[in-house]
Amino acid sequence: MIRKSKFLGPVLIVALAMCSFAVSAASGDVITSESGSVTTVSGLEEGADVWKFHAGELKCTTVSYAGSFSSGASSVLVTPAYSGCTTAGLAAAIDMNGCQYRVNMTSGTSTEGSIDIVCIGSNEITVTAPPIGTKKCIKHIPAQTDLTALTGTNVGSGTTREITLDINITNMKYSQTAGTAETGNCTTADNTTGGIWTGKAIFTGSVTGAHVGIFLS
Repeated sequence: MIRKSKFLGPVLIVALAMCSFAVSAASGDVITSESGSVTTVSGLEEGADVWKFHAGELKCTTVSYAGSFSSGASSVLVTPAYSGCTTAGLAAAIDMNGCQYRVNMTSGTSTEGSIDIVCIGSNEITVTAPPIGTKKCIKHIPAQTDLTALTGTNVGSGTTREITLDINITNMKYSQTAGTAETGNCTTADNTTGGIWTGKAIFTGSVTGAHVGIFLS
């Protein structure tokens, strides 16, 4: 079944942003489409997606993902889009700057895995608060690998089969830069570890606009 998002976000992971969603299998697990062909995949947040940093908590009201994969692929990349984000009572903007998420899964119907943040060159994800006017805090999330933990689960049957991803990451690396406002700036912190990202998303497949079942196998 196709569902509407309350927000995947943060994190976490909106209007759909076209991307490539990455699922790498450590022990032969693959993403299968019942169509047996190239399949479009879209993901929507369920519940709340939250990121926690030294400077506080970030929440977004809407998160979506989009991409495509060939049935039986062991790797798929996904780019999220975030909106309605706030932190410390301020509006915030998450800019992916070309970065994507790669999801790595092991085998089984309910499997543990990890997420990689993949960026081109020195690009990084930035979180800016507020996005307009004098900045109070900018967070920088660089490319990194093996963010854990992640659980993938098959749900539904036949053409309604979907994949849910439960995100409970506790080892995200980031830095933050203090803003220049008169008050309320965060503290500059470089190379910080222990950033937290929790959330849940459901991923749905389609071919030429028709819903098709996708599952881990």
